[in-house]
Amino acid sequence: MKPKVIIGLPAYNEENGLPEVLNKINILKNSIDNFLEVIVVDDGSTDKTKEILEEYEQRLNYIRPIYHELNKGLGAAINTLFSVVIREARDCDFLVTMDADNTHNPNHIIDMVKKMDKEDLDLIIASRFTEGGREVGVPIIRKLYSRGAKYFFKSFFNIKNVNDYSSGFRIYKVGYLRKSMNLYNGNLVTTNGFDCMAEILARFSKIGIRADEHPLILEYNLKDSKSKMDVMGTITGYFDLLRRVRKPELNKIIQRE
Repeated sequence: MKPKVIIGLPAYNEENGLPEVLNKINILKNSIDNFLEVIVVDDGSTDKTKEILEEYEQRLNYIRPIYHELNKGLGAAINTLFSVVIREARDCDFLVTMDADNTHNPNHIIDMVKKMDKEDLDLIIASRFTEGGREVGVPIIRKLYSRGAKYFFKSFFNIKNVNDYSSGFRIYKVGYLRKSMNLYNGNLVTTNGFDCMAEILARFSKIGIRADEHPLILEYNLKDSKSKMDVMGTITGYFDLLRRVRKPELNKIIQRE
């Protein structure tokens, strides 16, 4: 059974970057095998993000907006995406998550999907820290933060072949997401901040996962909106994961051949 591809975009006040991302996906969609739809979670935006989504929804029948009335945070938006996809998609399908601020190039999706399918992986991360990956226009404080996160998580929540724990550009196999959510009793993502991306991988590290990376050139120079990340709050959240993330009951662990 051929997997269908769903693209999920969490968005908060992305009136500048979102149209660029959606336009790029529109050009690319016919090149993605079994492309299905784009789900955009508008996390209580106060700019024109909602109006932009309504316009694109009318023009393009594969755009599906979901609206949070209030801003709840990235983790809540990711939780909404996961819940919808787990409820509606098949185990063999793929969920692509990426940022809506135009720093992630959707062109990577084609090769990432092929790799997922060919190698029967549970997860691929578009990574700045694998061969061929790099960052363009990233402030020094963000570089230090992301590299520190890499070494922190490799030390405490190591996943083979994974180096970039904070990248939100990923492909998940829906069946693995569903099993993971069940193992953690629906609590795969428990933080609403930017540390949610690392929390997901920390929990995966406790149950076993077949993962790999794809080189990403993070085009931060194309970002046309202010960063929403609270760096110190995110770092504090990382250390809190040491206390909160535990292995589920042993008899429920996902067994990987």
